[in-house]
Amino acid sequence: MKKKLLTCIAVICAVALVAVIVADFFLNKNTAASFIAMNTTVSLDITGFSCEKAAGRIKSEIVKLDEKLLSRTNSESEIYAVNSGKTEVSDELAKILTDLKQIEKDSNGAFCAGIGALSDLWGIGTDKAKVPSQAEIDAAIKNADKWSIDGNTVYIPDGVKLDMGAVGKGIACDYADEILTDFLSDDIIDLRESIITVGGSVKLDKFGSGPNAAFNIGIRDPLGEVNEHCAVLNIAPGCISTSGNYERFFEDENGKRYHHIFDPSTGCPADSGLLSVTVDAQYGYVSDALSTACFVLGIEKSLPLLEKYNADAVFITTDKEIITTYGDTESNLISITNDEYRLGELK
Repeated sequence: MKKKLLTCIAVICAVALVAVIVADFFLNKNTAASFIAMNTTVSLDITGFSCEKAAGRIKSEIVKLDEKLLSRTNSESEIYAVNSGKTEVSDELAKILTDLKQIEKDSNGAFCAGIGALSDLWGIGTDKAKVPSQAEIDAAIKNADKWSIDGNTVYIPDGVKLDMGAVGKGIACDYADEILTDFLSDDIIDLRESIITVGGSVKLDKFGSGPNAAFNIGIRDPLGEVNEHCAVLNIAPGCISTSGNYERFFEDENGKRYHHIFDPSTGCPADSGLLSVTVDAQYGYVSDALSTACFVLGIEKSLPLLEKYNADAVFITTDKEIITTYGDTESNLISITNDEYRLGELK
């Protein structure tokens, strides 16, 4: 009897071990994919049992978000329709626009969704890039902040166009996060980790890993090549977005450089002493919009805005100083990887 009991226990242990091995194998499945949407590369790196299914849904939803909701060049999108005179929008777009209008107010207009006409005027990133006249600039920014949203009704003044370029990639990260959350339940976690990259926005998740989960993320060298980093940031899951003057620009006949991040108050490329700003926030749309706003505002004026949204930032200045808002723990969170840069302090 004792021998049979021992045999039974051994069998149970063996079955349990096999189950653990099989479960671990499936939970460590990984899929990596990339595609083009929102005029940028979207990269998906997902680990877990449902990784392939999740990646497929994310791709489908981000393409749909771009083509049907946020694009201002696709005639089938809602933003295109709004810019063409439509006043009633879906609940989905109404929520997005309501959130963005609040960020406009909180940033004192440093982030402005109504600068589509200004972007078209400068044409940066196209073969029609030019330096407009002051009269043209003044006309383009005159009513840029006068658009409004009330429930599902949008008001757009004549000559104003909404442009989601400064926030769409962060919104896409939020959509991806919602899809990944759908694959989780209180009883079963069939995804372990995900890194969703949409242009300059990155959504980071570790599922079921506890409060100490962290990622090492490289911060691009704004004066270097695409794959060159000047620092590495060690952060908890969330979303980070970077705005930099290296993303899209052109030079005039005298060699003066003009980048695509505009100060809505002047209608010209922002000049705040910064090369780039990386914002770490819970939500993608917040990190994306705030990275633009902070680039326009500069370090000191950005601090109240970051505090209001419980966000942190890494500023890289034109004199190659890297300054963060992480406080006393920043030495453990960020490592300089390029000797041309130095870690500075908030003043």
